[in-house]
Amino acid sequence: MKKIKIVFLAIGVLGFISCGSDDNDEVINNCETCSLTILEQEVVSEYCDNGDGTVTVTTEGVEQTEELGDTTFDQFIAAFELLGASCN
Repeated sequence: MKKIKIVFLAIGVLGFISCGSDDNDEVINNCETCSLTILEQEVVSEYCDNGDGTVTVTTEGVEQTEELGDTTFDQFIAAFELLGASCN
């Protein structure tokens, strides 16, 4: 009986170990740099899609992460362009 428990434990451990990350560690660089003039001052920000429903916003060296919700990254950038931002 003890051998059977060891076999099941070994199978469980091997199964757990083989379920490592499915990511292929490929970096996807989906970033846009947008500039928007606010009160005669140009503000430049970089928006990077994290691929997990969030976007990282970097403005003047300050980085923060925002939730996209039901919006895609392309829709997010298009909204800034509708406000008058220039993105590339």
